[in-house]
Amino acid sequence: MADATKPLHPVLQAVDDGNLRLLKETAGVVADDGIWSRALVLAAMNGRLDVCRCLVEDLRVDVNQRTFTGDTALAISAAYGTAAITKYLLDRGADPTLVGALWPPLHGAAMSGECEILELLLSAGIDVDCFDSVYGTPLHAAAAVGEDGAVNILLEHHADPDKILNLHSTPLNLSILSKSLECVKLLIKAGADVNKIDHNGYTYLMVAADICLPGIMKCLLDAGANPDIPDPFGTTAIEIAALRGRRDMVEMLFPLASTISTLPDWSVDGIICHVKSCGLPKDIHLCEKKRAELKLQATEAFKRKEHMIAVELYTCAMNFEPSAEDLAILLANRSLCLLHSGRGKDALSDATRCTMLRPLWPKGYYRLGAALMFLEDYEEASRAFADGLELDPANALRKEEKLENATQMGWNRVCTQLLLHVLAYPVPHHCRVRQRLPAPSMFLPPTMTSVPKSTSK
Repeated sequence: MADATKPLHPVLQAVDDGNLRLLKETAGVVADDGIWSRALVLAAMNGRLDVCRCLVEDLRVDVNQRTFTGDTALAISAAYGTAAITKYLLDRGADPTLVGALWPPLHGAAMSGECEILELLLSAGIDVDCFDSVYGTPLHAAAAVGEDGAVNILLEHHADPDKILNLHSTPLNLSILSKSLECVKLLIKAGADVNKIDHNGYTYLMVAADICLPGIMKCLLDAGANPDIPDPFGTTAIEIAALRGRRDMVEMLFPLASTISTLPDWSVDGIICHVKSCGLPKDIHLCEKKRAELKLQATEAFKRKEHMIAVELYTCAMNFEPSAEDLAILLANRSLCLLHSGRGKDALSDATRCTMLRPLWPKGYYRLGAALMFLEDYEEASRAFADGLELDPANALRKEEKLENATQMGWNRVCTQLLLHVLAYPVPHHCRVRQRLPAPSMFLPPTMTSVPKSTSK
């Protein structure tokens, strides 16, 4: 972590101070090792139009030059700068389609709710539905954070309200999850499908019932959402509302819902009483079948290098009552997919949960070590690999497999040498990992309608 007290580079300090004279004086002295592109990004972030002009016009800094992190001045200005600077950069030839280190310019403006900047970028001719593998379209990005102003502008420019990101994320789905009633209203007005079913078999009404959003539920019902569409287990939105103890939502759904034959007393009180007493049981054989289908689909997606699709599929599989052992396998597989997607911290989180659920499973420690190496925590990675070897030194961590994966992940020579070192030397005789106690119930995922029972094996 960088030292907060460490002084800035003189060029960056001059930008921060707005010292144009010093900038011009250092121009002939400081070699362009990337510092000038960083200077332009900093000026854009700080809203210093005068400094941007000095850098671009007097010092001839290329407006499209990337910093060492991959940022562009326009991508940063779109999210953190001002409309005036964004317009200036566009006028000076900044390419609005260049993706920054974090996001494309249009997505950055959408997520930040910078409506004026959004209009400027759209007027520059960017496709309103330009797709990013992480954020989806700008409409996805705005909906995910509840930026209704940005959503409105994008829809006015005919953004697709039903575009799917990864497996089943639509702008409407993301608006519900962000609890933005205004975004939901705007998307419905634009023609979003209110009866869309996601990959888990859930409807938007079920999602609204599950996270207790009566305002959004009413909006969906007014737009024609069907309360009788069941999930794969035959559960409907009214039963989910009853499970969550939301009488107001049960009363809202009751006049529109069809009678459920398995409920002995078809009344608001009868539904709530029955669900509270009996819960919403899931057919274990159907759960096993769905998990197997989703795991197979995830494997195929991974082979196609569609890593985020695979992540979503493994996440879906976790909703179908996995045992603690099965959940550990799903977490290990999802960790690998996250690692290939560049999401090291999420990969580490999954690998950690995996080893907690199955502390004697060597593969979990390989996933943990791989995530730690990706995050350049070599000391902890060494310990994780050693733990795996301790559990199964003969086979679990085959040197060839590890080196092949290290090469595929693009790890540098230092990482590879560390791995060779761990594999070459015997682990301590004492069994450190066997002292860890599992706590499966702490790590089982929440489901839409019930809490799964953990079965340690």
